[in-house]
Amino acid sequence: MSGDPFSGTLALIHLGESAKSLLTLLAVCSLRGYVAMLVLPVTNDQVLQGVVRNGVALTIGIYIAAGQPLHLVDDVGSLALLALIAKEGLIGLLLGYAISTVFWVAEGVGVLIDNQAGYNNVQQTNPLSGEQSTPVGNLLSQLAICGFYLLGGMLVLVGLLFESFHWWPLGKLMPEWSQLLERFLQVQVSNYMQAVVKIASAVVVVLLLIDLGIGLIAKTADKLEPNNLGQPIKGAVAMLMLVMLVAVFFEQVKPQLALHSMARDLSSWLQPSSR
Repeated sequence: MSGDPFSGTLALIHLGESAKSLLTLLAVCSLRGYVAMLVLPVTNDQVLQGVVRNGVALTIGIYIAAGQPLHLVDDVGSLALLALIAKEGLIGLLLGYAISTVFWVAEGVGVLIDNQAGYNNVQQTNPLSGEQSTPVGNLLSQLAICGFYLLGGMLVLVGLLFESFHWWPLGKLMPEWSQLLERFLQVQVSNYMQAVVKIASAVVVVLLLIDLGIGLIAKTADKLEPNNLGQPIKGAVAMLMLVMLVAVFFEQVKPQLALHSMARDLSSWLQPSSR
């Protein structure tokens, strides 16, 4: 039985090239979700270990790669592939930063309350982030993370990753980074500061009034030394108001935790520029 002696070798070479293209496409499709999960407090190293997070990112990437043409990475040179990797990484960073804002708002509200109550010098290690924070900051941060999972935020996050490839496919040209980052940073920083001030304003104003009242008492009856009672009173009032307002806080951040408006915002930010 005669045959081409090189046919088997050529088939193996072709199979190897196809496998390399498939793995490259899978890696590129998984990069956006992997970088986003690195930034998110709900999927960082303290919540999901590296192997688990890598498996989740690859699983999402498999479904995304299944809808991509294989020739997308076949004819791509080294420099173009590096640019594609950098673009995907930056998109994942923007996605992770945008979704993480609500968790940073929760921690910022707690830090602001602790600062006004006089407990900002009490630093605790947040077990979900591995960083130092104040007691109320840790409490509200963990409450937000629990609410994210309870409200099905992880499912919506996966849906947003899928939708982001409709807004900004792999083969699209690079946008105007200056305009994108300007819009993104302006909106996110503004929303972050406004949310922190709005949620914490009630507690902070009450604590400030307590400071003013104790200061007036100290002016008229300084021998009673009311300043020594200032921090315990503020701490007790802060805890009482926190118990009463924690439900209000949760209702305020509930739409953000469920990522209801995130799809619309990300769609407007990630639309590729027309050239």
